Amino acid sequence: TVMILEKLIWHAAYREFPKTAYDPYKDSDDIGNAAKALLKCSMNGIATMVAGWIRVGFTQGNFNADNCLVGGRQMDYGPFGFVDEYHPLYAKWTGSGEHFGFLNQPQAGFTNFAVMVESVLPVISAHCGAEEASKFKEELMAEGAAMFQGKVDEVFRAKLGFHPTDEAADELWSELEPLFRETRVDWTMFWRQLYEVVKQFPVTPDASTDYGDMLKVLVADDGKRAGSSPFYEELSTESRAKYLKWIKEWRETLVASYKEDGASAKGVAADAATGEDISSEERMRLANPKYILRERTLVDAYGKAANGDEYMIKELLDLVEHPYDEGTEALSEKYYRRAPDEALKAGGTAYMS
Repeated sequence: TVMILEKLIWHAAYREFPKTAYDPYKDSDDIGNAAKALLKCSMNGIATMVAGWIRVGFTQGNFNADNCLVGGRQMDYGPFGFVDEYHPLYAKWTGSGEHFGFLNQPQAGFTNFAVMVESVLPVISAHCGAEEASKFKEELMAEGAAMFQGKVDEVFRAKLGFHPTDEAADELWSELEPLFRETRVDWTMFWRQLYEVVKQFPVTPDASTDYGDMLKVLVADDGKRAGSSPFYEELSTESRAKYLKWIKEWRETLVASYKEDGASAKGVAADAATGEDISSEERMRLANPKYILRERTLVDAYGKAANGDEYMIKELLDLVEHPYDEGTEALSEKYYRRAPDEALKAGGTAYMS
């Protein structure tokens, strides 16, 4: 059994991580350290992938160990989909339960990784000794727990406009998430509108303090274009006050963080020293897609294609190949909008069994 497992490990190392888990160890037949390297590379890959799901608002739906690739790459699992109206446990599959819900996906990924560790450990134990294997497992799982959480933290920092290393953003997300649950908000559109605030009110040392105008940009105006607001219902006076208070705190923290001695400014400077040249505004744009594949849109496109009209399919393909671009006015009118309420309740569209 161990010999078969060794062959599987060599194959996975060669296929997924040849430069880090295969080439350094194969000639010396050092399967023990190859297995360790495979686990570390896989840990990083899976953690990065599930954090990316949170960033773009994707729910895999049934993310158990047999639906998790060693390489940390995505495949067509199903039933999957993108978040429309936010809920921390959002999922398309009626059987997802809490453990596969939207914000629980990083924990599900970590659980899957733990299964992989247990599966590979017998080879490490056989070649490195039981004591070393046990110590390696303990250290790796602690490192993994920190990595899975750290990747998610970096996602929210970037979505909020901060440098990924800037911990000042963490409390802002902790304060914003309860507001999401109190109000009916579209995940993708909220974040993109927040980017629009930064775009219209640049973060500079003498940055604007017109927080009321910033809130107007964030909320948008359904009266001017139906479905353009990230909120499914008009905000109450109390909710508007809460969001205004949050915007003020977010904005003040963001501006302070990009001053010369701020954590985000230091992070940008460190990146520049290594050759990475990206503005804070551009980083925020690339953390918040404008366009996603919404189920109601796909249903419409598939229906037209079934009748010989593939234009919408091709249009959507082009759109998702450039999800962070602004797109034309016509594309924004058509695709940058909330799901209608009826689509949020339709079986086969809003949820699947």
